[in-house]
Amino acid sequence: MRLEVQLEPTSEQEEMRRAVREFCTREVTIERLLEWERLGSGVDARIAQAVAELGWIGLGLPVAKGGSGASLLDVAHLVEECARGLLPRPLLSRLRGALGLAWLAPESPQLAAVARGERSVTLALDEPDARSPAAWRTAAAPDGRSINGVKGYVVDAAAADLHLVGLGRAEGLSNEPRFALIDRGGPGVSIEPLLAFGNDPQAHVTYRDAPVLEWLDGGPGFADWQRRQVALALAEMVGGMAAAIDATLAWVKEREQFGQKIAIFQAVRHQVADMGIRFTSARHLAWQAISRLQSGSLGETDFESAVVWVGQSFKQICWTAHHLHGGAGFVVEHPLRFHSERAQSLCIRWTPEAPMLARIAATMLD
Repeated sequence: MRLEVQLEPTSEQEEMRRAVREFCTREVTIERLLEWERLGSGVDARIAQAVAELGWIGLGLPVAKGGSGASLLDVAHLVEECARGLLPRPLLSRLRGALGLAWLAPESPQLAAVARGERSVTLALDEPDARSPAAWRTAAAPDGRSINGVKGYVVDAAAADLHLVGLGRAEGLSNEPRFALIDRGGPGVSIEPLLAFGNDPQAHVTYRDAPVLEWLDGGPGFADWQRRQVALALAEMVGGMAAAIDATLAWVKEREQFGQKIAIFQAVRHQVADMGIRFTSARHLAWQAISRLQSGSLGETDFESAVVWVGQSFKQICWTAHHLHGGAGFVVEHPLRFHSERAQSLCIRWTPEAPMLARIAATMLD
C-alpha cells in the first residue's frame, strides 16, 4: 500500500518550524549574511554553536549518540524552514554531513561529539572531473590505513573537522563505494579554496597518504543514502521557493508604476500565478518523494520526477521574482540574491536533470 503524501507538517513539526523561523528572523539578518560573506567563512562561531545547542545538527542522529533520532521527514521540515530563513549554507552542510555519517555508521564513535557541536562533518564526494562513484579515483593506499586522491567543490572543507570521503570501487570487491573518515587537521590533507557561486565556501582537497580515522562501507544501502541526501536538497529548494514568492508578493503590493500598485497589472498577475502553480506542483512532488522514500514505497519515477521538476522550478521562480522586482532584486543587499545563488548551486550539485530524464525515458520505453 502506498503511503499518503504528507504535505502538511504534524503539530510537533509545525512547532519546530515556528522555532526555526523565529531564530532565523532574529539571528540571520542580511547585514550578518553580508558580513559572513566578506569574511569568507559563510558563518560565525556563535551562530554555529547556537544551532548545535538547539539540537538541529543532531536531530536525525541516533539517541544513543546524543541525537534526537528524528525521521527523514522531521529533518526535511527543519531543512525547509532553515532554507526559507537563509540559515548559512555551511551549517546546512554540517547537518548534511552529520546525517551522512549517521546513515552509514550509526555506531561511529565520532557521532557523540558531532551531535554536541564539538566536531563537524562535511561530505567530500565529487571529484574535479568525476561525479559518479564508478568514476571516483580516490582510493585506499597500499598500507590500508590511509587514502590518496583529490575531491572537488567540497563545501566547508577548511572549517569542518571531519571529511567523509567517498572512495572509488576497488576491482574485485563490492560494486558499492567505500567511505573513509579523515581528520581535516591531520597530515596529508591539502585544501585549495575556490570562488563559489552559491555563497558557500568551497575547496578542492588533496589527500596524500592521509590517515583514516574510520572505514565505512556504503553497502547495499548506498543508493538509498544518496537519495536521502538529494531529498534534503529538495526540502531546501522548497523553502527557498516559498521565501522568493513571499518576497515577490509583498513587493508587487507596494511597488507603484504609473500611479498604481503593480499588483493590479494583468501581466504581473499572470507571472505571480505561474509562480504559484510551479511552487504548488514542486512542493507536492518534493514531499511525495520524501514521504515515499522514508516509507520505502517509491514508485518507478517518483524520485526522478521530483528531482527534475523541483530544481528547475526553483530557478524559474527566482528568475520571475527578479523580473518583477526589477533592479531592486539584483542588489547584493536583497535576500532574493541569496536564494537565486542557492538555486543554481543546489541544482548543479544535487539535482542535475539530464540523468534523471534519461531514467524516466528508459522507464517509459522499457
